[in-house]
Amino acid sequence: MFVTRIEPQVATQRKRVAAYCRVSTDKDAQLESLENQVEAFRYRLAFHRDWELVKIYTDEGITGTQVKNRTAFLQMIEDCENGIIDYIITKRISRFARNTLDCINYVRHLQSIGVNVYFEKEGIDTGESASEMILTIMASFAQEESRSISENIKWGKRKRFEEGRETRVPIYGYYHTHDEGYRINPVEAEIVREIYLRYSNGEKRRTIADDLNARGVKPAVSERWNHWQIDKMLKNERYVGDAVLQKSYTENHLTHKIVRNNGELPKFYVKDAHDPIVDRHLFDQVQKILNMKNVKNGNFSYPYGEMLRCPHCGSILVHGSLNDFTCENKRIHNGGWGCYGKGGCRNYLVIQDFLDAAVIKAYEHKYGVKYDKVDYYWIDDNIKRIDPGENSVNVIWKDGEKTVVTMDFPKEKFSPTLYSRFYNAYLERVRIGDRKNKNRFLMGLEENKDGDYENTCKNG
Repeated sequence: MFVTRIEPQVATQRKRVAAYCRVSTDKDAQLESLENQVEAFRYRLAFHRDWELVKIYTDEGITGTQVKNRTAFLQMIEDCENGIIDYIITKRISRFARNTLDCINYVRHLQSIGVNVYFEKEGIDTGESASEMILTIMASFAQEESRSISENIKWGKRKRFEEGRETRVPIYGYYHTHDEGYRINPVEAEIVREIYLRYSNGEKRRTIADDLNARGVKPAVSERWNHWQIDKMLKNERYVGDAVLQKSYTENHLTHKIVRNNGELPKFYVKDAHDPIVDRHLFDQVQKILNMKNVKNGNFSYPYGEMLRCPHCGSILVHGSLNDFTCENKRIHNGGWGCYGKGGCRNYLVIQDFLDAAVIKAYEHKYGVKYDKVDYYWIDDNIKRIDPGENSVNVIWKDGEKTVVTMDFPKEKFSPTLYSRFYNAYLERVRIGDRKNKNRFLMGLEENKDGDYENTCKNG
């Protein structure tokens, strides 16, 4: 008996081959390396007559630890799934992926659809039987290499921060080049100064943004201004010439997620790092105003801040809401200042409308100018201290002079000590469970025949 071996008849078919190249930065040296990679692959492919070049896929300035931003890589995988590619060649594992899990998962996925990958430097062909074990080990080395590079970069950045060297990021009002620090853009700088001045003079952030939009002034990164852009600009120390370094950091070398530094790493404050757009006096005033208006942090002390003291115990007066009540045809808009903070005696509460009128009158007596409202900027520039009393206000100016102005109350019950008595009675009613008219902050409480207090004024 004779057995004749019949070899399978395989039709000669050219292998459709793709090459993948990647560099992690867009610096000239890296781009030159990318060009060299591409040229080397073209040369290699020319020696294989049974290979047909489909495409050379390239990603420039993209990290290898994350695939989601590598558009050329993802397009190559999609072309493989569509049956366009049979074989992929790449220079080394770290060019394909620095994340071990991504590397193995993509190789397995490609094998499942009949596409193998050849890693030139390591000499690994995923079509061979022992390739996965070797690939796993080598991919782990590539991931560790990525971690080491990332740590070295972080260390370099922190050393630069410790030396006070700035990181140059785009900021409205400035421009910079690779070999120069921040330089002032004169046109944009005028808008920055205008925003600071208007806000310090009492204008709201939203009002400023609306006006800039109406005038056709464009912000740096969008078509229209909004209040949060104004807010970020007002808080940015770069405009006074300073720089806070390491406000954020990269979470890890795999996710590359940028997170805010809330104390996990040291920060570095560099004073006079570059030319300022806004002078320090104006900048400091704006920071104080932002803090006084920061309702989120439980603060709402604009415009007097900590300038007012209780005449009975000396405690700092705190601001409270008495808004939108009408009594004796007098609408209360701006609340009141009372000795109701921690350790306060609770025996003094002055309605801000009456206090404002007295302070404005004192300024007019002193300088011959009458303001429409009280704003922090002119108080801070001129007044050292304000001592409110029972019926008058004593203003101590920074030049040493004093001005005493009488507060005008429509009725004696609005004087600070009597009004605090009304307010204390209201608080006691709320404390014992009488929550009627809970939100009417004691505007015009009157004592009735039974010695109790009742609200005789209506919510306006």
